[in-house]
Amino acid sequence: MKHVLMRLVFGVLFVCFNGPAFAGSQDAYVLPEPYISLEKQYLKEFPALQPLMDKMVANSKEILKNPDQDILHNRVCAALAYQMALARKSPAATRKLGPATDLLHNITKDNKKAVLSDPVVLKRVGDLVASLKKAGKFGDSKGFFVDTAILTNKKVADDLSLVHHLTGAVWADDALKEIGGFSDEEKRVIETAIVAHSTGYWYFRDSVDAAAGKDGAWQAVFPQPESDVDKFAHDADLISQFVPESVAPDGSKWRQLATKRWGAKSTKDEGHVVYYVFSRLYDEAKTKEGSDMAMEQWKLIQPDLLRLMDLKSGEDPLKVLGTPAFWKK
Repeated sequence: MKHVLMRLVFGVLFVCFNGPAFAGSQDAYVLPEPYISLEKQYLKEFPALQPLMDKMVANSKEILKNPDQDILHNRVCAALAYQMALARKSPAATRKLGPATDLLHNITKDNKKAVLSDPVVLKRVGDLVASLKKAGKFGDSKGFFVDTAILTNKKVADDLSLVHHLTGAVWADDALKEIGGFSDEEKRVIETAIVAHSTGYWYFRDSVDAAAGKDGAWQAVFPQPESDVDKFAHDADLISQFVPESVAPDGSKWRQLATKRWGAKSTKDEGHVVYYVFSRLYDEAKTKEGSDMAMEQWKLIQPDLLRLMDLKSGEDPLKVLGTPAFWKK
């Protein structure tokens, strides 16, 4: 009997230490398929990503009263970046660093202290960007982080949606140093991809141009994605916006944005605005993998948006209704 009990004890210990990993911090939040399977796959392939997951979850819980949706967004993005790397049969480094980027890409999105109007933050971002440029990053973006007047314009500097990719790279650098386990080059790749992940939001670029009062001002704020890690992280964030549940249902994220940000006055207006925004977002994908995934989602959400506008299948809202009022100004 004693030997039987001992075997049971050692059996439990074996499962604990050699079987599936201890429950991760993310397990408290339900993630649907196919994302959960992809997440389990990349965490098994790259165990060093679990501490980044834990950091992301802890950071979201610290900053947000209701962190669930942000945690799920970051996890979906990481899974999509991994999926694209698998589809392209990318090397291990890309399969690892794409998800790593998206786990940390929003680390300062809701941190009101992470603004460029703070001279200390501005200097830290400037120093990091200079270091990355010296390492050969952002070679295709000659105007990036050059015009200080644009970067310190209050309408830009204090808008977290416009600068969180910049400040996020600095906070990510701190996190990566704290956690350890990543080489200097891996850290540079992740930080560069975080900086480049926001380029696909055309309305953010328009916001920078409007604040600066000149076309092309956005190039000082948003660099172009260059490496596969940059592009996969960028497209993952883009594709995640196409999740049907966040687009067309009553009270959804995008219908609320249509009202609060772009002046929609009715359900029809909301559908029209969201359709216009997404028709342009689709064109922002930087990879074939990203474009294909975005098209799959676009086909799912188009019928619902047409119903909101009282239009029939096959009708083009931009021909029937024209450009939404906000963009006619």
